[in-house]
Amino acid sequence: MRKGAVAGGGSAAAIILAAGLLQQPAAADEALAARGAALSKLHCARCHVVSPQNRMTGISSTPSFMILVKALEDWRDRFETFHARLPHPAHLRFSHDAPRPEDHPSTIAEVILEIDDLEAIVAYAEKLKAESE
Repeated sequence: MRKGAVAGGGSAAAIILAAGLLQQPAAADEALAARGAALSKLHCARCHVVSPQNRMTGISSTPSFMILVKALEDWRDRFETFHARLPHPAHLRFSHDAPRPEDHPSTIAEVILEIDDLEAIVAYAEKLKAESE
């Protein structure tokens, strides 16, 4: 076998390069989850406990993110569709939606999200789920 070659015909450099490329999605996932955590703390923590670190916040009648991901089989669907589930439509909309009609004001300070914010919040929920197992 030639110097720098490994079994199977690849070079050590190619394997190191491939390993580095395989780590990029994990870093991207971490960045997405971190963005989701920040969005959740900014918008969702008004009502929900969104992390173990803020256990004493939120409204007692709303489920915590940790309970959602640990106890419900359909947790992913709930996070992906929360914007359409009551009571969220009363105070949340996406930036591309028409402004809320004046005769239907938001019940609290309106939350305006981008579509990709939804992906970030779901990534954060996935991280909470992984950490709970």
